[in-house]
Amino acid sequence: MRKPLMALAVLGCFAMSVVGGLLPILQGWIFFVIGLYLLATEFESGRVWVKAGRRRWGFLNRWIVRARHHKWAPSHLKEFEDLTDPTK
Repeated sequence: MRKPLMALAVLGCFAMSVVGGLLPILQGWIFFVIGLYLLATEFESGRVWVKAGRRRWGFLNRWIVRARHHKWAPSHLKEFEDLTDPTK
């Protein structure tokens, strides 16, 4: 039951990131990084996708690093950055 709920949470975060990109009051990139965090920590294939994305697109890597130091970011973002670090 946990995996389907986490998949819904990931989709919800990605949907909120799209809405946040359209509304100036909502920070969409935070939801995008949280969605990637949930994807990478819960699913092995998600971890591989995020690592490949960080390796391929520099902006994604910068977003993740920037989100780690944001005051609203979850405290487990360090674990996410370690799991998906493309240099490791």
